[in-house]
Order: sequence, then C-alpha cells, then structure tokens
Amino acid sequence: MWFESAQVELVRDTFPEWAAFLFAVLSYLGSVWFVAPAVVLAYWFRDRHRFASWLGIVIGGYAVMLGLKGIFETPRPGVGPAITPESLPTVVALLYAPAVEVSSTSFPSGHAVAATVVWTMFALESDVGTQRQRLFGAATMVALVGFARVGAGVHFPIDVLVGTVAGVCYLLFVLTVRHRVRARSGDHAAANATFTIAAVLALAAFWTSGRPDTMALFGGCLGCLLAWQYATPSREPWPLTLQVGIRATVGIAALALVALVLLVVESLLVWLAVGLGGGLLVVGLPRLASRTAVSRAQTELVS
Repeated sequence: MWFESAQVELVRDTFPEWAAFLFAVLSYLGSVWFVAPAVVLAYWFRDRHRFASWLGIVIGGYAVMLGLKGIFETPRPGVGPAITPESLPTVVALLYAPAVEVSSTSFPSGHAVAATVVWTMFALESDVGTQRQRLFGAATMVALVGFARVGAGVHFPIDVLVGTVAGVCYLLFVLTVRHRVRARSGDHAAANATFTIAAVLALAAFWTSGRPDTMALFGGCLGCLLAWQYATPSREPWPLTLQVGIRATVGIAALALVALVLLVVESLLVWLAVGLGGGLLVVGLPRLASRTAVSRAQTELVS
C-alpha cells in the first residue's frame, strides 16, 4: 500500500514529459547543492554568531536522514523520470542528472528532510516579511520539493511525508536545546551544542548505515567545532563587495569540487578528512581572511 510504484507512475504520467525538467529544478531547492551553499553564504555574509548554529543544524538534519535510511533500507520506486539523462545533450544532462539519478535507499526522502530543515530555519530566523508569510512560504517550498520528488519518479509519497515529519521533529529537538543553551551561556555555546548534537547523530547514522558520507558529516562537525572554538571569527559579516564576492565564490567552488571527487571515493578516512577540512574552511575562513587583511594593511602602512 505505502510502497507501490503504480502510485508514483500515476503522478509522473499525469504531467507532460517536459515537466520532468520542472521537477528537477524544484528538487534542487531541497538538494545539498542548494542547501549547503545557502547556509555557508548566510554564515559568511550575515551575523556569524547567529548563523553558526545553522551549520550544525543542517549537518544534523542530513545525519538524521542517513540514519533513518540505514534502518529501513527501502528500495526506490521502479519508475524513474519521464526523461532520462542519457537522452539529453551532455551539458543539460550534467545539470539534470543529479536531481533525478539516485542510488541510495528511498525511505525517507532526504530532499524532504533537508528542505524542511533549511526552509523552516529561514522562516523562523530571517527578517523578510512577517513570520506568518515566511512560514507559509517555507511550507510551500517544502510541498513543492516533496511533490517534485514523487513527480520525478524517485520517491514514494510516504517517503516525502515521513521525511517532512522527521525534519520537523528534529528541528523541535535541536532548536529547544539551542534555545536553552543560548539563554544560559550565549550564542557561542549554542553553536557548539548544535555541532556536538550533529556529531553524535552522524556517528549514529554510521552505525545504522555504514555509509562513508556519514563520516564526512562527522568530520565536518569536528572541523566546525574546532574552528568555532579556537578561531572564532568576529560577529561582523563580510561586506557585499566584488572582492569579497570573488573570495566567497572561490570558496564555494572549492567545496563543490571536493564534493565531486567524493562521488567516486569510498574510503572512510578520505571522507572523514574531507569533512574535517571542509568544516575548518567554512568556519575558519572569515578569521583567516581578516588576519590576512590586517597583515596586508600593516605591510602597506610600514611601506
């Protein structure tokens, strides 16, 4: 009843073939290729002491998803998208394939978990419009991502529903802990708490699934925790200038290239090391950049 491919096929075939591209685009709104850069940029260009905890919260959300996938190990629907990547030109296929080609288990939907976590966080902690408007927008985005995953033929409806519920339950837990720690010890300790929770969840996910990407999550937590503890950057965000924009683009591109390399590497130590390096880079780069700027200014002054 819950895992019938006919349901997925019915949804997919209700729409014209070209809708496969729309489903792929909507899927990216809950994909790691959108979520990770969005959260990193929010940390770099907004109040870092406020947004540092987002890094831990998002990592923990992915750990919850991988842990649950390891427990249930449900196969994907035998349906697939209406348009296969192999039938498209190479450039188009490179953009389309990551949204519709999946090799992991189906239950629950990782896109639904990630979309629920990141869009709810934006709704709760951004300052655009009213909170009611933001929550409505977040619910809409989560619904679109979830429907797109079914329409793309890669998830059962129950995968999306449970993924959304899991994301909400996880957020209730981690935000409650963060609120209590923040009230008692401040933003710095609150961020440390989210990194610690995410690290524990990543280890639990490795225990249930044995997947190497759980080690990348664990390494990322350690890197974030070390950099935040011993190289805490200033609260002041980077200014929106061309030079800083180039710096941020290079940093995101470097992280993306490393992530692409990991797609063909299964060594636990490599994934752990890459996660550790990524966490150190993301959290520590603002501190390193500020020190470099100060050193350059001092050199120019002496000259």
